[in-house]
Amino acid sequence: MNILVLYQSPWWNAAAYYSYNLIKSLINNEHRVVFAGKADSPLALKLNEFGIELHDIDLFVNSPFRFIKNITTVKKIIKVEKIDHLVPVSAPGHIILGILKKFYKVKLPVIKVCLDNIPPRNNVFNRYLHNKLTDFFIFPGRSTKDRYKTAFVINKFQILHPPLEFKEFINYLPEENTKRTIGIPEDKILVSFIGRFSPEKGIFFLLDIIKATLKKSDKIFFLLSGSEEQIKHDEVKQKIKEHELENNVKIIDKADDVRKLINIADLGILTSRYSEFICRIAMEFMAFKKPVVAPNLNVIPEVVEHRKSGFIYELEDADMAAEFVVKLANNTKLINEMGENGFKRISEHYSMEVFSEEVEKILEQVQ
Repeated sequence: MNILVLYQSPWWNAAAYYSYNLIKSLINNEHRVVFAGKADSPLALKLNEFGIELHDIDLFVNSPFRFIKNITTVKKIIKVEKIDHLVPVSAPGHIILGILKKFYKVKLPVIKVCLDNIPPRNNVFNRYLHNKLTDFFIFPGRSTKDRYKTAFVINKFQILHPPLEFKEFINYLPEENTKRTIGIPEDKILVSFIGRFSPEKGIFFLLDIIKATLKKSDKIFFLLSGSEEQIKHDEVKQKIKEHELENNVKIIDKADDVRKLINIADLGILTSRYSEFICRIAMEFMAFKKPVVAPNLNVIPEVVEHRKSGFIYELEDADMAAEFVVKLANNTKLINEMGENGFKRISEHYSMEVFSEEVEKILEQVQ
């Protein structure tokens, strides 16, 4: 089949990661993929490795004249490329395809991939677009589906968790003693936070957890790694100094290879305040057989099974999170058991093979 994917984002984010793997699965299933969006976007540049047809379109336009031009351009792409299925990811692409179905009699199935942190506005236009002009929906988790069902009638859908190339993790061999290189005490239980330093990742809430944890145990060390975004490393370091946590906490820049940090950790911790409709980092910890302590937020409880592959704490409860960290730190057997459970879950439910099979089933039923 010839499949048109419409997506645009200036960042390599969770939505881009999901879209990349969706396109990769389509190609693995021997479909021909055509991509429409900004050709210089991170996803489009990464797609060059597949040699697929790229159409450079700015989907996010303010001018009505440029929007009409985009409609005409996409209509031409559909005809010239002999498209069989339409797969919008970004909202503007979804709107364009809805208009083409309604007013230009484009009679092709529309499969909307819903990677939004919030659903579209509940208005007459969006209800018609979703309920009448969209043939199928793909959600990355139940939490995303639940947000949509409050506004739209979603009957034909599939919850399809993102895949992880977990073989890249189990076959990983470190080139150096990373603990020694970074300066992590060998006699401590290492708890690792890996994520960008931005408000949604809850860096300062993490410090509350660290304070509560170290009151209960001094055998734990925290490693924080991530790029400086809205929050700078020095801001966090100052707070660490104010609370006299320097002996048990270390901050480093974003790693060039996240595997070398996950590999040395005993467990992972997440402190996100919002977002997390995919939670790739939790899957990566689990692929390395590391248990995860994480908040009850969006897709996270779907990925990390409470008391099986980690612990889920209530979003604002730093003491609960600290209790779970200490419980793991005091029980190496429990760390190993939860690590094995997490790996089993990732390998059975989050592999590229499973993802590709489910994508193919969707195409077969949406004609």
